[in-house]
Order: sequence, then structure tokens, then C-alpha cells
Amino acid sequence: MAKQIIREPSFPLSSYDLVPFNEKSSGYRGLITLPGYVPRDLSPDSVNIYAPIVKYKPGHAEPSIRLNIPVMSAAMQAVSGQQMAKELARLGGMSAVYCSQAIADQAEMVRTVKRHKGAFVEAEVVSPEDRIEYVAERMRRTGYSKFFVTEGREQHGLFLGIITDNDFDEKIHNGLTVRDRMRPVNQLDVAHDRDIGYDIKKANDWAKQGHHSALPILYDDGRLRDVIFRRDIREHREHKTEMLDGKKRLMVAAAVNTHDYKERTKALADAEVDLFVIDTSQGWTDYLEDTARHIQKEYPGMPYIGGNVVSAEGFRFLVEKCGVHGVKAGMGIGSICITPHQIGIARGQDRAIEEVSLARDEYFRETGVYVPIIADGGVRSVRDMLVALALGADTVMLGRFLAGTNEGPTEINFNMSPPKKPYWGEGSARAKNWREKRGYNYEFDEGVEAWVDYVGPLERYLNQAMMQLKDGIRKSGTYSIDELHRYAVVEVISEEDASPSVLSEMSTK
Repeated sequence: MAKQIIREPSFPLSSYDLVPFNEKSSGYRGLITLPGYVPRDLSPDSVNIYAPIVKYKPGHAEPSIRLNIPVMSAAMQAVSGQQMAKELARLGGMSAVYCSQAIADQAEMVRTVKRHKGAFVEAEVVSPEDRIEYVAERMRRTGYSKFFVTEGREQHGLFLGIITDNDFDEKIHNGLTVRDRMRPVNQLDVAHDRDIGYDIKKANDWAKQGHHSALPILYDDGRLRDVIFRRDIREHREHKTEMLDGKKRLMVAAAVNTHDYKERTKALADAEVDLFVIDTSQGWTDYLEDTARHIQKEYPGMPYIGGNVVSAEGFRFLVEKCGVHGVKAGMGIGSICITPHQIGIARGQDRAIEEVSLARDEYFRETGVYVPIIADGGVRSVRDMLVALALGADTVMLGRFLAGTNEGPTEINFNMSPPKKPYWGEGSARAKNWREKRGYNYEFDEGVEAWVDYVGPLERYLNQAMMQLKDGIRKSGTYSIDELHRYAVVEVISEEDASPSVLSEMSTK
């Protein structure tokens, strides 16, 4: 946690409110990180924002998963679909694919992300006997316009050809098969595993010689290995902080609930997910312990994060009884969460992170094991990110902050000015159909629907935020998130926000 937290107020130099909020506190109301001494060699480029996401023993071993930027996307229908998961992994973070959907659909989202091996992608395949109607429906569902044809629709089956959305008209060619409309292999540019291997430069040189945007890579016996797309090669070469697993594939987490966890964890493990996130609003329960013990027994070695908790006792429960590898902290402070108003249960996010981080530090002194903290909820700006990290979090979990990007799964409403995207909570009426299946309250809502401003492509938007975050860490006089924990000073900045009535209100939001 921060070296010192000053709760006596200071005052802005003008009447302008430095941290405007509406009546719903973001959870970091009135807090700011103070500047520190900045030596000559402390530039934004020298600031390290790597963040462990699973427990480890500093000085003895590195964490098995370490984010290159301290960002996870929240396990929400309006945030973490497969496009968000792919792009965020390319930028150095990780998504928690939401579990408020059919098990098979969530597993397929994970598989889609894992198909990306740097610039090498496991192909979306169809059989030559599949009907055009099936292909058209797959294209609508996945968003892909190109499918690769293999014998028997096998992922690495004998390669026969390609079918794209330009090769058929759904109405005219209804009833025909893929074989009738595909372009056969003898009309295509292909490369071979023996010539390229997994060398990005060779793949790029080979792709430049061809006439198509996609290049199938075949084994010597004609089976399809994977595919390279020119766009993916370019993006891979630009993204030096990609989150890649041991097989050089993009990394992705997935949420599981405490209700259908046995079936869901199996499907996700089969899809080769990298991290389970046991996703509950109240993580200090026997149900979470049951879920954790099942993961321990059935998937030894698989890391899993638990939450949410807001107290030292909750932290100890998750770490000591449930064996979690990371802890999510926060309850009732998200911008679309109404739990405090509905049932009166929540805690101010500053107090939650402060207490959970103190418990983490005490546990580290006792055991030598460092358990990362994920600040979940209430982060609406880079200022909030910096304060959350200064208070002791290692990573921030973002919902609203990311929902307005292109990669968020909701549609852009260009009829609004400025354009906006819909955003809703997992406890809202819109998600109600899944609440019962998750073992979640479904008699009344604990979330609402809202709109967020459309902000464009994730890469541009998030890169700008990370530049700002690095500069904030630099101006606090520290070189890393770890140093921010140890040396940052956090202060309340206005008398109004520091008044007893407001602080009391913060503790119930």
C-alpha cells in the first residue's frame, strides 16, 4: 500500500473542482497522488508498469503470469467479448471473458483468442459438404468473412480450398454446398511448414509474394497447419508487449461462477484458457471455496483468481482457505452498480484496497508469498488508476472505461451526440436471464443500464491512457508500481470530500 495516506484535507488553488463527480461516487472520491522528487534519469520510458497477476515468491521465482500493462477487462457482457480479449492481449493486458452466456459459447470465445499464435492463426474451418446457409450464419456469428475448407471440417485436416463472403450470395446460392462455391487449393497461394516454421520475418516475406490477404500454411502431407494474415503480421510486429503463452498464443482469462462451475471449468480448460476468474460480487462464501477446491482437484497447476472481497478477513479467507492466486477487491462501487442502494452492502473502494493490501503485505511478511490485488470497480479515469495502484493494487479491472471502444461488443449509436454505446451491469435487468443460472439473485436488480461515450479504437485510447499513467507514476517520484506502493503519498484534496458525512457515504457505495 502507499507509504502514507493523509486524510486531512488540502485545497485546490482555485474554485474549480479538480475531481468532479456526480452523486454516485466512483470509489476514489477526493483522493489524489502527490508529486515526489523526480531525478534526471526518471523518464516515462523508464517507468515499469509490468504487473503480476498470480502469486509468486519474489527473489525465488517469477510469477507464471505477469501483465505487461496493469489492465484487465471486466467479465461483463458489454465489455469482454472475443474482440476485446484479442486486442487487449496484443496490447499487454488480459480480458476475463464473461460467463453470463452458454458454456459452449464462452469456450468458443476462448478458442478464438487462443487460435492466434502471434501472427499465426488457427483457421476457422468448414467442410466441403457444409451448406451455404451454414457458412453465412457462421460468418454473421463470428464476424469473419473467410473460412478455410478441410476434409471432414477438421482443424488440421487435408486442405481443400477457401470460401469467402465474395464467393456466394446467400439468397441465390441457398441449398448449394461449400464445394460448389469455394476456390480450390490449386488456385491459391500457399506456403509450407518446412519453409516458414514460425518465423515472422519469413512469413512476412512469403506473404508479400502472394496475391491474397491470407496465406494458408500446410504440412508436407497437405494438411492445414494454420494461416497468416498480412494485417496480423503487421500488428504482431507493432505490438512488442503482447501477452503470449508458452506456445506463443495470445493469453486470455475466463470467468466462472459458483453454480455451474464443474461443467464450465471443464469446457474452458479444454479450450486452453490461461486463467480462471471466480467471479462473484461477494467472494467470502462457502460457494467460492467449493469452486476453488474443485479447480484445485481437477486442474492442478491452473491459476485462478477469486473475489470479490473488501476486508482483511476476506483476503485471508480467499488465500488461506481457497488457495487463490490473486484477489479481486471491490464491492458496490461500479458506475452501474446499485447494490448499496438495494441492500446496503458495499464499501468505499479506497478503504477496500487499503485494507486488503495491508493484509496482503502482512501475509507476504509471514510467508514470503506475494498475492496480487486486482482493483475491481470505480475506475473511470487515469487518475483513478493511479490512486488505486498507489493504494496497493497491482492491476485495475476496467468496465466502463473500456466499454466505449470499438472492441467492446455493443453497437455504436451514431444517432446520439456525441455517439455512444450501451453499457450494463451483470446484475441488471438486461442480464437477468443469466442471473439464475449463475446462482445469483434474480428477484431484484443490483445493476442498471447506461450509455458511455464512443471513444474509438482500443489501441489508440488505451495507449494514451498508459502514457498518462506512466507519467503519473514518474511525477510521483517512482519507477514502478512496486515503488508506487512503497513510496507514494495519497491525500484527500478538498474539505467537502473529506467531511465526515461524505466519508461515511463513501463507505456504503
